[in-house]
Amino acid sequence: MEWLQRPLPTALLLVLLWTLCRLGFLAHTTIPEPQMHDEFSYLLGADTFAHGRLANPSPPLTQFFESPHELFHPTYASKYPPGQAMFLALGQVVFGSPFYGVLIGNAVMLFTFCLMLYAWVPPKWALTVSVMFALILSPRMYWTTTYWGGSLAAGGGALVMLAIGIYRKRQAPWAGFVFALGALLLFWTRPYEGGVFTLTVLIVFAKELRQKFRLSMFLAAAAVLAAGAIWTAYDDFAVTGNPFLLPYILHTRQYDIAPVFSFLPLRPKPAYAHPRLAAFHGGQEVAFYDPAEPRWKLLLNGVDLSISSLDLSLRVAVLLTILLPVAWKDSTYRKLVLVAGVFLIALSIETFHQEHYSAPVWAALALMIALWAERAWNLRIRKMRVGAVLVVFVIAFPGILALEKAVSAAANHRFNQHFGKNVAAQGVWTYRRAALIHRLSALPQRQLIFVRYPSPDWQINYEWVYNSADIDQQRVILAHDLGVDQDRILLNHYPDRKAWLLTFNPASGQEHLDPFPE
Repeated sequence: MEWLQRPLPTALLLVLLWTLCRLGFLAHTTIPEPQMHDEFSYLLGADTFAHGRLANPSPPLTQFFESPHELFHPTYASKYPPGQAMFLALGQVVFGSPFYGVLIGNAVMLFTFCLMLYAWVPPKWALTVSVMFALILSPRMYWTTTYWGGSLAAGGGALVMLAIGIYRKRQAPWAGFVFALGALLLFWTRPYEGGVFTLTVLIVFAKELRQKFRLSMFLAAAAVLAAGAIWTAYDDFAVTGNPFLLPYILHTRQYDIAPVFSFLPLRPKPAYAHPRLAAFHGGQEVAFYDPAEPRWKLLLNGVDLSISSLDLSLRVAVLLTILLPVAWKDSTYRKLVLVAGVFLIALSIETFHQEHYSAPVWAALALMIALWAERAWNLRIRKMRVGAVLVVFVIAFPGILALEKAVSAAANHRFNQHFGKNVAAQGVWTYRRAALIHRLSALPQRQLIFVRYPSPDWQINYEWVYNSADIDQQRVILAHDLGVDQDRILLNHYPDRKAWLLTFNPASGQEHLDPFPE
């Protein structure tokens, strides 16, 4: 069909179909609750933006509310860059739930990927690989079911590659606008990884860009980047009091012991507000870092972890493009391999590794796969269409994985229902937390819950004490239990609230809510 040759309508149709399928799946499930510390921090950022603020005043008696990945001094705010939180806030304000901001971010990723691929490869392969990534973003993929992010950074990388693709063909000034928008989106989501990706792309494609240099494109990019830098400095000033100090850096200075990069030494242990914070930063995070390991071994382990952080479908596809080297004669493919290699090495020196850290390079990998598929399609061995079979497998593999996960999840659910077992394990606690808050919020009197764990390091990844941007106005406030004498201070601060004590069974993890003892 002729209209499939045009990138904009094709990208819009792909996004529309994906969104309808995702909403259809959502209609048969519940909106996911946050589970990990990072998600609660992003949601704090979203709620702050939704209230029309960049940061919140520090609440009184902050020691009762301090939990990982949030700043409490000089302001109460998320430590993370603002990109993901802005989209979550959009979902919260427009559609009533920040989760719709997650889906908007997924749609942005698919839209930008489709446009980017059309700028570099023939429409047939641009659409084919776009469908592949739509399959990767299945309802079982955590970029579509959690608040951690990933899609927006991937979309930022796609915008950078789209700008390069446009400029190679047309030298259009608006390519500079697209490039700057992508670079800013990367900085507002994954600053380090996005910076490495953008700088590497500029260096690798520098010769082409220099040969076709247009001042208008440079000025357009500079204007957008300058506006973005001014807004970023203003946001930093609102959160940290310093326009040149990122909230993430300030949080690192205040709380972290394990360094961001594995080649750096451990930081001095700060004075934490309560033992659970010490157990997280001094135990959970430091466990990822072994100062006794030789630096070369840390690097090799980091390379392995950075490759493993890629989605399985991507790993299989990229591995095939390397093992079946039909695209190596293409100079663009070789440049993309260089970009991906430098990026993964840069990723390997980080202390922590998650799949969404690799998001900026996904656009380059998508283009690698498209260039390879275009050349592998007609590959024959003894008159057998080996290439076509491999290409179909690569494109369909994400869908096969998603279907297998869905069937497995359904089977496990039926099994547990049949035998009457509590599907507790991971994640269920967060729905019980939400249900408890909902139930207490319906009571006439406002509530205060002291959370007492069996030990400071008990289920350290599952933290109940997270609050919204406006703690004092919440119907239900969650606070750490700091002992009778300290708790009395908070009780006196909220004399109009009904106080509760939340405790846990150390073995089963089941919570128990009782009136706070007099």
